[in-house]
Parts: sequence; structure tokens; C-alpha cells
Amino acid sequence: MKPGSASSQEQLISTYYDTPDLVLKQQAMTLRVRERGGEFIQTVKTGDLGAGEILSRGEWEDRVVDYRPDLTAEQSGPHLPRGLAENLRPVFVTDVMRTAYEVEPAPGTEIEAAVDKGEIKEADGDKTEPVSEVELELKRGDAAALYDLALKLLGVAPLRIELRSKSERGYRLVDRGEPFPAAVHAAPVALDPEMTVGNALQKIARSCFAQLIRNEAAVLADEPEGVHQMRVALRRVRSAVSSLKGQLPAEDHDWMTEQLRWLGSTLGAARNLDVFAIELLPAARGGLPDEPGWDDVATTLVRLRQQAYREVKDAIASRRYTETVLQLLRWFEGQDRHEHPVGKDGDAAAASIGTVAAGVLDRRRRRIRKRSKGFGRLTPPERHKLRIAAKKLRYTTELFGTLYSGDRLHSFLNYLKRVQGSLGYANDVRVAHEFVPDLFARTQPGNSAIHAWITLLEWHDQLLARDERRLRKQVERLRGASPFWRA
Repeated sequence: MKPGSASSQEQLISTYYDTPDLVLKQQAMTLRVRERGGEFIQTVKTGDLGAGEILSRGEWEDRVVDYRPDLTAEQSGPHLPRGLAENLRPVFVTDVMRTAYEVEPAPGTEIEAAVDKGEIKEADGDKTEPVSEVELELKRGDAAALYDLALKLLGVAPLRIELRSKSERGYRLVDRGEPFPAAVHAAPVALDPEMTVGNALQKIARSCFAQLIRNEAAVLADEPEGVHQMRVALRRVRSAVSSLKGQLPAEDHDWMTEQLRWLGSTLGAARNLDVFAIELLPAARGGLPDEPGWDDVATTLVRLRQQAYREVKDAIASRRYTETVLQLLRWFEGQDRHEHPVGKDGDAAAASIGTVAAGVLDRRRRRIRKRSKGFGRLTPPERHKLRIAAKKLRYTTELFGTLYSGDRLHSFLNYLKRVQGSLGYANDVRVAHEFVPDLFARTQPGNSAIHAWITLLEWHDQLLARDERRLRKQVERLRGASPFWRA
């Protein structure tokens, strides 16, 4: 075929089925019957409703006699739960014109680019949502080629990454129970001790970037937990990259760290203001309800948060954001590691993650013990460094957790979470102290608001002082906790 010519064009009408209580949705499954060229194709998919992994799902198809589902179909039927036949009903319909292009970016690599334009609509209502997307499917070859093609398309059109399938968007369209898109939390990463460091890093990155991208909808809907979970996703992948630094080329590590840091910086101001408005202010307000300036503080925070969220939304919609995510995902897909020497020892990334993980956890633990020595005498900046060390050890423990098992792992994680939580609160108060003078300069509050801000900080300072003894005990327990990975 000639480059850029369409290989096919057809109208696709797909009806998605579920029970009245959405049993299939709850089990992260979809069932559709698609009319295509006079034929009816039934498809069952799994793994495309949730955080999951990028590029990963199950799919089974059968021809059926008409638009109604056939639960006895040979390939797709066995993957459906039993007892659905009498309860299935149409939920929503997608009606798109698909233009497909066959792309061969390199010998042995084939990609189908499908351009879909149309709409999603309720089966028994009038709600609709437009569809305008390019879906890339790897038919043969290296998955990194998908990202290369996506980056080329980004150069000619303002595209954004969309991990939500049409089924997810359809369910969202008809689901009246949620006022805004829910934030997506981290999904466990199942690692095999025998897999290589490179493969483990790839799997971790897929999970983290899936979490990052799937939280964009919540952020665009002004949901604070979405901002928090996007930051968690970036910190998890940064922790993995930092933990395995010795197995990566120095220039690649530095480049990735810089890109991940930029992504995180786009969320920082919004998250700090969220903590102030959602955690620090309500707590102080509850402790001192008679302070007259609380309403002025709340009003100021509303205005500042709105501005911060506009900046976050602009960043997410920017070409740089999409390009950065695609470039990072492309690296993690592995082609760069085939093209360049890997790690300081040449083939370090070929070592198994099971042999490397214990040493990584040892180093993280030693950093904790060093940072926490003489804890009672540590200054706020030194405690901040300890908090960062605790956070990195926690993320590393959670990412490598499936390599281990037993109560010792969970006990160790509990010690970490308590210390991280207490130090995190102390850091939130420290950031607030640094933030308030700048806020005064930008907003020029009245005397009652100034008094309320100062009262808020003093109230939290007193609470931290009362909790100091408990925090010291938490740190001592963590210092004395035995390393579960050395059992």
C-alpha cells in the first residue's frame, strides 16, 4: 500500500450489554455485539476497566446470528459469569465511522491505525458523548514502535493519551451515581523473582503511568484526590528508577529523573493548597471554632486553588506533557536498552530482580537509620530528609512486595506508614509556614484574616509538640524493625 492511504473504511455499530446492577462492569469485563459488514461479532474483554497495565487486556470473539448476545459462543462464552442470560440488557451503543491505515514503520513491524469518529449514546436515553480518536494496535513487532508513531502524530495534531476504552466512557456516560470521575489508586505490581531488572522496571512503569494517566479525568474535574494520586504515581516510578540506578546508563537515568521531576512540578502548588484547605484548615477550625477570620481564610484558599487547578489543567493539555509521557513510556518499552549499553556493568539489567531487590532495600534501610540517628535533635529540614527517605523505602517495599510474603513484610510496612504519616503532617505544617508569607504578599489579606492564618499555624505547632513523644517512639520502632527481605 502507499504510505498514508486508507486500507479500509466502515461504519461500526456496537451494542454493549450488562445486567441492571452492572455485574460485568464490577468484574472489569465488557460484552458487546458489533454489526460489521452484515455480520454480528460478539466480543468479551477483560482488564480494561481500572488502573491495570498499559497495553494489557484479554479479548475473545465469536460470530453470532444477530445483535443479541450468545452466552454459549465457543470462544467468548466461557469467560462470562454464569447465570446472566435472563438479566442482560443493552446499556449503551457506540456508532463510529472507522478509517483504518496499515503502517509498517520498519521491516517486521506492523501497526494498524484506526481513526474513529462518531458518538457513544445511551441505549434507553438521549445522553451522548462524541468520539474522535486514533487507536493504534500493534499487529507485529516491537511495542516501542507504537510510541514512535504516536510521537510523530503528536507533531502534526494536538493529541492526548486516552487509556479509557469506549466501554469505560460508555459506562461513565450512563452512570448517574458518581458526581465526578473517581481517583485511581495504585494497583499491585506482580513481579517474578526470576524476571530481569529491565522487565521488572518495565512492568512497574506500565502500572505507574496507567495510574498517572487514568487520574487525569479526576483532576480535570477538580477532584483533589486525583492530583494526589497523580503525584503518587510519579513518585512510585521515580522511586523505582532511583532504586535501580546502578543498573541503568547514567545519562538515561539523569534524563528520566529530569522528565519525571518536571511532571511532578506541574502538580505541586495545587497539592499544597489542597492539603491546606482540606486538612490543615478544617482541623484548626474544629479546634478553635470561635476564630472570626476562618471564612476569610477559606475564601482566599478557594481562589488560590482555582488558579492552581487552571495551571494543572493547562499543563495536562499541553503538548509537552503528552510528549514527555510518550517518550518515557517509549524508553521503558525496552528498545533503548537494546540499542545502548545498559548499566555500569554492561549487562546489569539482565540480572534477576530477585537477586537485586534485597540489596536495594538494604540501601534504603541504611539511609533511614542514618537520617534518623539522634532523632530528637534533628532540625525540621533534617526531619524532612528523613521523611523523604521513609517515603522512598515505602514505595520500594510496595513495588517489590510481591517478591516476598508473610507478616514481617506487613509489620514493616505499618512501621513505615506511621512514621511517614507523622513526618508528612509535620512537613505539611512546615510548608504552610513557608507558604503563608508569600500568600500575604499576593493576596493582601485584612487584619482578621492575618490573625486567622497565624492562629492556624500556632494551633498546628502546638499539636506537633504534643505528638513529639509518640513520633519518637514510632521512629525507634522503625529503626529496630528487622528487614523482612533477609528472613
